[in-house]
Amino acid sequence: MAESKPQASEDIDFAPPSANASPAEYEAWKVKKITHALKQCEDRESMIPAAEVWERFGFER
Repeated sequence: MAESKPQASEDIDFAPPSANASPAEYEAWKVKKITHALKQCEDRESMIPAAEVWERFGFER
Protein backbone atom coordinates (compact mmCIF):
# COMPACT_ATOMS: atom_id res chain seq x y z
CA MET A 1 0.00 0.00 0.00
CA ALA A 2 1.44 3.35 -1.03
CA GLU A 3 1.99 5.86 1.72
CA SER A 4 0.51 9.28 1.02
CA LYS A 5 2.89 12.23 0.99
CA PRO A 6 2.46 14.81 3.72
CA GLN A 7 1.15 18.10 2.43
CA ALA A 8 2.68 21.35 3.65
CA SER A 9 0.19 23.98 4.60
CA GLU A 10 0.17 26.90 2.20
CA ASP A 11 -1.60 29.35 4.48
CA ILE A 12 1.43 31.32 5.65
CA ASP A 13 1.78 34.64 3.86
CA PHE A 14 5.52 34.97 3.32
CA ALA A 15 5.19 38.26 1.48
CA PRO A 16 6.19 41.11 3.78
CA PRO A 17 3.85 44.05 4.20
CA SER A 18 4.11 46.89 1.74
CA ALA A 19 7.11 49.21 1.86
CA ASN A 20 5.05 51.94 3.50
CA ALA A 21 4.03 49.73 6.46
CA SER A 22 4.77 51.18 9.87
CA PRO A 23 7.37 49.51 12.09
CA ALA A 24 4.54 48.26 14.31
CA GLU A 25 2.76 46.68 11.33
CA TYR A 26 5.96 45.02 10.18
CA GLU A 27 6.67 43.69 13.69
CA ALA A 28 3.10 42.32 13.95
CA TRP A 29 3.55 40.57 10.59
CA LYS A 30 6.80 38.96 11.75
CA VAL A 31 5.30 37.76 15.03
CA LYS A 32 2.23 36.33 13.27
CA LYS A 33 4.39 34.53 10.67
CA ILE A 34 6.72 32.99 13.27
CA THR A 35 3.90 32.01 15.63
CA HIS A 36 2.03 30.32 12.80
CA ALA A 37 5.14 28.44 11.66
CA LEU A 38 5.82 27.22 15.19
CA LYS A 39 2.26 25.87 15.45
CA GLN A 40 2.68 24.07 12.11
CA CYS A 41 5.88 22.34 13.21
CA GLU A 42 4.06 20.75 16.16
CA ASP A 43 2.17 18.51 13.70
CA ARG A 44 4.98 16.21 12.62
CA GLU A 45 2.70 14.27 10.24
CA SER A 46 2.27 17.34 8.05
CA MET A 47 5.98 18.15 7.86
CA ILE A 48 7.90 17.47 4.64
CA PRO A 49 10.59 14.83 5.22
CA ALA A 50 14.07 16.34 5.43
CA ALA A 51 15.42 14.07 2.67
CA GLU A 52 12.76 15.39 0.29
CA VAL A 53 13.66 18.99 1.12
CA TRP A 54 17.37 18.30 0.62
CA GLU A 55 16.69 16.66 -2.74
CA ARG A 56 14.36 19.44 -3.87
CA PHE A 57 17.00 22.09 -3.26
CA GLY A 58 19.90 20.03 -4.60
CA PHE A 59 21.62 19.28 -1.31
CA GLU A 60 21.22 15.50 -1.43
CA ARG A 61 24.28 13.52 -0.53
